[in-house]
Amino acid sequence: MDEQYERYLHDPGSVDRTWRELFASPIPAPRRETRNGATTAQESADDADDAAVKAVRVAALIEAYRVRGHLVADTDPLTAARAAAHPELELTAFGLREDDLQREFVVDGFSGQATMTLRDVLKALQESYCRTVGTEYMHIQSSQERRWIQHRIESPQAPPDVAEQLQILYRLGAAEAFETFLQTKYVGQKRYSLEGGESAIVLLDALLLRSIGHGVREAVIGMAHRGRLNVLANIIGKSYAEIFHEFEDAGDIRSVQGSGDVKYHLGAEGTYRALDGGVIAVCVVANPSHLELVGPVAQGVVRAKQDRAADGGEAFPVLPIAVHGDAAFAGQGVVFETLNMSQLPGYRTGGTVHIVINNQLGFTTSPANGRSSAYATDVARTVQAPIFHVNADDPEAVVRVARLAFDYRQAFHKDVVVDLICYRRHGHSEVDDPSITQPAMYDRIDARASVRKLYAEALVHRGDITERQVEGALRDYQGHLERAFPQTRARPVPASPMPLN
Repeated sequence: MDEQYERYLHDPGSVDRTWRELFASPIPAPRRETRNGATTAQESADDADDAAVKAVRVAALIEAYRVRGHLVADTDPLTAARAAAHPELELTAFGLREDDLQREFVVDGFSGQATMTLRDVLKALQESYCRTVGTEYMHIQSSQERRWIQHRIESPQAPPDVAEQLQILYRLGAAEAFETFLQTKYVGQKRYSLEGGESAIVLLDALLLRSIGHGVREAVIGMAHRGRLNVLANIIGKSYAEIFHEFEDAGDIRSVQGSGDVKYHLGAEGTYRALDGGVIAVCVVANPSHLELVGPVAQGVVRAKQDRAADGGEAFPVLPIAVHGDAAFAGQGVVFETLNMSQLPGYRTGGTVHIVINNQLGFTTSPANGRSSAYATDVARTVQAPIFHVNADDPEAVVRVARLAFDYRQAFHKDVVVDLICYRRHGHSEVDDPSITQPAMYDRIDARASVRKLYAEALVHRGDITERQVEGALRDYQGHLERAFPQTRARPVPASPMPLN
């Protein structure tokens, strides 16, 4: 910082424009008076120099939070913040003191302001970078992309209105009720539950809602086992009765011999319908047991659809969404191979939204024993994709990140990663006991309420909705499932899931 100021004094053109603006218009510190009420020229000069140096240090503090704020963000629903503090984010690391908190500094548009007190700067930095979303984007070489992301995440965030909150709550209710029903009716059957990560349905819902009316005609989802049945039911519109029919192993009378495949490998096509009448076609690609191979298959499907739809309209009218597990995203080489092709002219699809359902466990392997990188998503840094780590127990933050990820994809036609940090309430496939290999982790999980319950309690506590509304919505979903269950032994008829109203 001091070196930048020295360079500016010798040659203003040798430093970046941001530094020049800071050095050229410092806010002077309060003038010190002599005993007779006058101030000396030397004291005034010292004050101005001190203000300029401190302004540079405040700018460096802001930059440090942009780079390292994600390291102390509260993104893990099972613990507190990753670290109580980081030595490179302390005031003392920048030559700033507690008595500087009330001083005002030039901040060059940070948080939409020209000047701010240091106290307000710290508060804004904490809100932008250290709450339930941790953002990695300073590895991106394009200054245009970095400024775009900075503007979005550093600007004040408007809270969702009641209609949006109810939409979130209903989606969480649908996801939870579906899994609970299967657990009750089909005890011991493999289903690769989404419990603990129900916010993935909220995330997909927000992505598809954002897509409608923004140049996207269709979405193609490539995903593995985890949560696939829930997505088929609550996003694609595959009827509950049809899914229950597959649990009965009754076979599909509409096919000659049947596929012989398990229910959590099957794909489907459907139509996602928004409450306002908007629609978008959605396809979930069938998946093998070979982890992450569905990724390049989905990319090929998207590219083929886009090539066939090249009619002079939107360049990339089909949205690819890739849903990964955390261990697979870090461990499977095909992930990097597919990422590496994402910007090649012969293969690009206009940017993929990657969703990592990060339950912090690969079967029975903890992250410390499964990867060398700090994050499961570090491989995405190789293609300069922004990465948003979000606490799955804050569904409102999940919605904000979903919209941000989609908007980035539309603006720059590049890949973007949402790291949905959650947990796995049951074993890997509901037939194993995870408390044997991760006893401490599962003690915390067993003691934790579901995200739907936590969010409902928060809304009721704030007075946004009533307890009666909460219970009524959950009963509606449970009733819908109970009505569908008797149809399982009959020929199931595809139908849309219960509308959100």
